[in-house]
Amino acid sequence: MGMVVPIVSYLLILRAWRSLGWETEDARGSDGAWWGFVVLAISAALMFLRDQMLLIVTVNRDWLLQLPPLPLVAVVYAAAMVLLFGGMRLLKAAWFPVLFMWAVIPVPETFSRRVDLPLQHASATVARAWAHALGQPLTQDKLRLMFTPEFGMFIAPGCNGIRGAITLGLAAIVVSYMYRFRWFVYAPVVAGAVLLGYLFNFLRLCLLVVYYKIALPYPWLQHHAKIADYIIGGCLFICALAVFFTVAEKLRNDPKDVLPEPAAEAVQRLRRAQPLLIRVGAVLAMAAIFGVDVVHERKVDAATKAASAQAMPKMPEHIGNFTLVRTWDESQFAVLIYSWAEYAAPAASDGTPGPHVMLGISPQSVHDAEVCHIARGEDPTWHGQLTTATAGGEIELTIAAYNDGATQKLEASTVCDNGACHQYSETSQHVTLIYARPHRGVPLQSDTTRPIPVMLKVESLDTMSPVSVIEPQLAATLTEFLKGANLSAITAPYSKR
Repeated sequence: MGMVVPIVSYLLILRAWRSLGWETEDARGSDGAWWGFVVLAISAALMFLRDQMLLIVTVNRDWLLQLPPLPLVAVVYAAAMVLLFGGMRLLKAAWFPVLFMWAVIPVPETFSRRVDLPLQHASATVARAWAHALGQPLTQDKLRLMFTPEFGMFIAPGCNGIRGAITLGLAAIVVSYMYRFRWFVYAPVVAGAVLLGYLFNFLRLCLLVVYYKIALPYPWLQHHAKIADYIIGGCLFICALAVFFTVAEKLRNDPKDVLPEPAAEAVQRLRRAQPLLIRVGAVLAMAAIFGVDVVHERKVDAATKAASAQAMPKMPEHIGNFTLVRTWDESQFAVLIYSWAEYAAPAASDGTPGPHVMLGISPQSVHDAEVCHIARGEDPTWHGQLTTATAGGEIELTIAAYNDGATQKLEASTVCDNGACHQYSETSQHVTLIYARPHRGVPLQSDTTRPIPVMLKVESLDTMSPVSVIEPQLAATLTEFLKGANLSAITAPYSKR
């Protein structure tokens, strides 16, 4: 939804500008407000700094803020453009669309983390209860509704209705503004739209359960379950919009619920085009200045892609008692992020498969893996440090636990350099300031002195047990794996390329 917000704001600004007769003069008679260009330059500089560095403030690892906040930059940018081309009078008339730019990130990441998982379990509970009411037996996994061993659904966090609820909520905010609802109507309309989105999502899950039950004897229908989900969700969303606009139109027709139309102001004629063209030229010149850095980044990316395309060293077949199961590369935009290898421990005497450990080696710059998670809104449920013995000597790792509703996992990261692997994050228990500037130098293959980041992962399908129970179990598996690992020797071929 954040991608749609700038378009909506732009159209609402044009709507406000048209109501002023496309006036370009401010109250003093000057054409526009040139100091808006200064504000625009500040917003561009803030965005440039945001792209060049990572600056995060965290509070108890439960709340985070990346500086400068992207919504704030968007609001400053919109205000600057309005001032530059329309002046202060237009800014006063278009205050709502300018502030609406804050919704480029509709839901804060911390709110999403705290709300997504509870709603995920609530959605799964509703769908499971409905399946039981229809007489359909299911597996014991509360988030997996398996109608047969191979046919069923997984209630992921994205199934909890938050997207539809936020979409309807933002639509209600815009419609209530355009319909000029009074505050005592505005607030219930927006809250009702959000609740309507959740209600129809629960209905979607129930109808999807009905579809799965109908599809049990028909393999063709089973193969089209995803399309059925899209069709059901789309139809229900249209129905939700119809209900919302029906109620909004009814409220709009009641005079006591809407504000009176503002008195028409005398508007001045549109000024000559020359000052407008000068402003457009100034904006394009500033865009060209900051565009130089974009061109530079493209050249660096091209070099990185070419370097990543080269074959990387092979992972060892055995590490202690663990045996290599598979290898794969994790890439983004054709750039290699991690080269992964999964190792499995021997099966137990009763045939139970042994635990698996994933080892990843990155050709990218040194970074704090936990910071990367935080920047994406994936806050750890637990974090700490681990010092353990390995085949290559004692190493230090930063470890963190995560729960995404599908798995609980423990991630351990370290950096190997000059025959040693160390990583320790000094963080307070209250407020932490994290700074990281991305490396923009030569690729790994031409740098033989670069430290090598290493990541280890251990996962569990048990998402219901508290982290205090799961973390020691996963840490024990990780420690056992590292007893036979010599990370310095494993990463040596990467640093010598």
